[in-house]
Amino acid sequence: MSHKLLYVGMALVCLLGAQARSHASDSVDPASVQQTADITVKGKVVDTKGEPVVGASVVASSTNGVVTDLDGRYSINVPGDAVLTVSSIGYTSVEVSVSFRAVIDVTLTEDVEFIDEVVVVGYGVQKKATLTGSISAVNGDDLKKVSTANMTNTLAGKTAGVIANNRSGEPGADDANILIRGKGTLGDTSPLIVVDGIADRSFARLNPEDIESISVLKDASAAIYGARAANGVILVTTKRGKEGKVTMNYNGSYTMSQPTRVPKMLDAYQYATYVNEYDAQDRHAQSGLTYTDEVMQHYLKNDDPVTYPNTDWWNEVAKDWSSKTQHSFSVSGGSDKVSFYASAQYMYQDALYKNAAQNYNQIQFVSNIDAKINKSIRFSLDILGRQENRNMGGRSTSDIYTYFLTTFPGSAPYYPNGLPRVGFDGVTNNAAVMVTDAPGYSKNVSNVLNLKPTLHIDLGVVTPGLYAEGYAAIDMDFSGSNSLSRPFDLYLYDSASGEYLNRRSATGVISVGNSSGNSTSTTLNARIGYDRIFNDVHNVSAFVAYEQNKYLYHYFNASRTNYLSEAIPELFAGSDQPEDKDNYGFSVASARVNFFGRLNYGYRDKYLLEATFRYDGSMNFAKGKRWGFFPSVSAGWILSEEPFWAPVSKGISFFKLKASWGMMGNDSIPSYQYMSQYMFDYSGVTFGSGEATNQAKALYLARVANPDVTWETAQTYNAGFVMNFLKKFSLEGDFFYSHRSDILCTRNASVPSYSGLILPDENIGIVNNHGVEFVATYHDSADDWTWGVTGNFTYAKNKVVYMDEAENTPEWQKQEGYPIDSQLLYQALGIYQSQDEINGSATIDDNVTPGDLQYLDKDENNVITANDMIRINRTSTPKIVYGFTLNAGWKGLDFNAFFQGQAMASTLFMPTMNMVQEYYEGRYVENDPSTHATAKYPKALIKQTYCDTWNGQYSTWWLRNSSFLRLKSLEIGYTLPKNVVKKANIENLRIYVNGTNLFTIDSFKVADPEVGSITEYPLQRMVSFGVNLSF
Repeated sequence: MSHKLLYVGMALVCLLGAQARSHASDSVDPASVQQTADITVKGKVVDTKGEPVVGASVVASSTNGVVTDLDGRYSINVPGDAVLTVSSIGYTSVEVSVSFRAVIDVTLTEDVEFIDEVVVVGYGVQKKATLTGSISAVNGDDLKKVSTANMTNTLAGKTAGVIANNRSGEPGADDANILIRGKGTLGDTSPLIVVDGIADRSFARLNPEDIESISVLKDASAAIYGARAANGVILVTTKRGKEGKVTMNYNGSYTMSQPTRVPKMLDAYQYATYVNEYDAQDRHAQSGLTYTDEVMQHYLKNDDPVTYPNTDWWNEVAKDWSSKTQHSFSVSGGSDKVSFYASAQYMYQDALYKNAAQNYNQIQFVSNIDAKINKSIRFSLDILGRQENRNMGGRSTSDIYTYFLTTFPGSAPYYPNGLPRVGFDGVTNNAAVMVTDAPGYSKNVSNVLNLKPTLHIDLGVVTPGLYAEGYAAIDMDFSGSNSLSRPFDLYLYDSASGEYLNRRSATGVISVGNSSGNSTSTTLNARIGYDRIFNDVHNVSAFVAYEQNKYLYHYFNASRTNYLSEAIPELFAGSDQPEDKDNYGFSVASARVNFFGRLNYGYRDKYLLEATFRYDGSMNFAKGKRWGFFPSVSAGWILSEEPFWAPVSKGISFFKLKASWGMMGNDSIPSYQYMSQYMFDYSGVTFGSGEATNQAKALYLARVANPDVTWETAQTYNAGFVMNFLKKFSLEGDFFYSHRSDILCTRNASVPSYSGLILPDENIGIVNNHGVEFVATYHDSADDWTWGVTGNFTYAKNKVVYMDEAENTPEWQKQEGYPIDSQLLYQALGIYQSQDEINGSATIDDNVTPGDLQYLDKDENNVITANDMIRINRTSTPKIVYGFTLNAGWKGLDFNAFFQGQAMASTLFMPTMNMVQEYYEGRYVENDPSTHATAKYPKALIKQTYCDTWNGQYSTWWLRNSSFLRLKSLEIGYTLPKNVVKKANIENLRIYVNGTNLFTIDSFKVADPEVGSITEYPLQRMVSFGVNLSF
């Protein structure tokens, strides 16, 4: 494998530049030496400050090389006309001609990009070159290339190990589902999010201009977060001020968006044809054909828009383009005493509907201040405030999309005279009206305030390198909503009288609802650390810390109906009748206490070791089970610093091996499972019978206690390498394995539903997860041109080793041995072409006819039953994700194209009514023999809501490949020459155009493969025009 990786590496990508200066003295007279004779060359290698560079490689050929000693000195025997190559990690290499000189001193210049490249890790930063864990980092500038209102949508394909699927493009509700290295547990799979050191802060709505970097901890490097780290950790770091002049920046953009894919639905004639084919099958027991020949002709000719309309519901409800506007302003700078960064942002995003009542907007400000009180004391204060406003019409998105595209095309939103029509399958179910504020509105506000004061004290007076640091974080969220439902005008045409009848009385009454949810999270952290280098070779860094967190949440809502008027939409103005008012509320409290620490040791920055521990206490467990200990250890070896590496150092300038092991925990379960749970509500006891039945509130046992419930644990193993070669390329690879045990899940015991009992979770589940990751980069430049390629690839596969399954479960249906979200489906073998085929196979019943799906008789009992369903290895979670970025620049022009993809993923896409045209055009038509042999889909199987018994089963026939390659973002920008913008007192001016989700290559076709549904708010293709200004 190592040879294969080396060959791959020599063909792939990164960056390693070179610059240095050298000087020589005490030359040997070339005339007195034979050119072929060896001479002894001595010298000293130092950095730009004159400090010796220990362990630098001095190489003359593939078999002759030495390293410098503790004083940076070297001695080597070489031919008088040899060329020495001097290199060291963190410095640019240099080539020096010997030219028969006996003494050659070399000054190495720091490779600023390499030596200063640091990565944010848990509770600190480390040099990327000396990392021993698997940590991926993405800088904020790269994230901004994906123009989106939600930062969770910027990570997909940007770095190895992260699976991020966005299932909705709805403004204000478009969070991606994020997994790190796939799924590893039967329970909660969400990673821990840490923003500026504080856990459980969200980064979804942060201003992209404020983000400095995002780091993803994927192996034992996450163990420093102990009980919260089993699913990986995402660290988000915001920008801070730097010493220097004050700089003001403005970024503004205007975005137009439309769905990435609009499914093609049946028109009225096709719909009616399909329904009649369904009706014509005797087994469906219909009273006759729904649509007569006369009606069919009206739909075909489209000659009566009042009685027989033909509606494209997408065009009636959706706009061609919706919009998003974003403005951001920041100011930063500082002196040697105080530095600061402050920003403000406003963003508005419209929904895709015509006459939409729905939109999302936010206002946000950030202030990060760092002050040096004296030589030993530093103080910081971070403040973030944000208001999020989500406005909607009277119906939720899920309600709207239940009827939107699936509405009968033979209905219409409006009559030709403009009056709104009643819905086809319910008076109020007119999607074109549902999206407006005619039925009412819902206004939701969330106010977020985050505070974090930090105090850092250098204790060098006690011993050099010692320090103490502490912070307190207070995160508050005040949210509330106001909603109003009201009757509205919908009309029904009476063909007998020729009048339009207003059905307003059937649309409901005036109702008002208010809700409020307030949360406070308080985190206290204190630590003592020590950083010191001994004798220029022993690098020691360590800290121990204490942290505690307390979270409180309170929720309340109330509603009233039967208002006389909507003029005063307040609770007090509603009906006082008991049946017309309601209220509800609850509270949540949780707390954690943690002790943790880390030790890093490096010898000559060549041999690297890291160890961490975390001792966590969680309120979710009983005494005696409450505390968990989570250690980790990792090591690295930079082989390129060894003398034996000298022969290949010209080709491979940097090579590091690394390995790690760590134990992490998970306590993400419903609280208080170690206690019996009692409920007091209307689900309790029923009194009386028949018409006298009455249900009253009662206290009853809802869940039996499990006093032994404890931590879910994950042991994670990782081995990898990092290499830089040929000065322009780099390659990183990681191989990982995770064993998750004591997973909290419920036993498959049978408990009668009438008992009201819910069994507690128990620590019984086991899941394994393994895979590989690769990251490759290439960068180069020539004259005014720069260009580069960066790519990443991740393969992750999980397997359920044990979960409690019923004893009578057939072996082919058990989840053990299959992925966590594997599916149980009938194996469809094809479409029956004749009665003889049916007679010779097992069927569901005697009503199977040609044109139906044939299923595998797995249990071989000659009848298709639920026992014939099989567990398949295909899931909606991709096993492979990848991404690659192409960038180039020429003078003021810059270009960036980012492609993202996934593979080995499948989605079950069942027919609906209305349905996508593909299921209609490729169907088996009983009266058209030309369709039989080539049919892709069975005969008509659905009329309104539910598919029939014979073809509508969940089977592999309806499973679609959701692999895709997407042009996730494309940006072209131009920075005006400084001599031009200086005249206007502008430091920098850049204009750009950006496209997001521009096109997708896939075989899913009928919908966006990432969403996999037509009943969800679609993903958006966006085109943005923007400007960056610096003053």
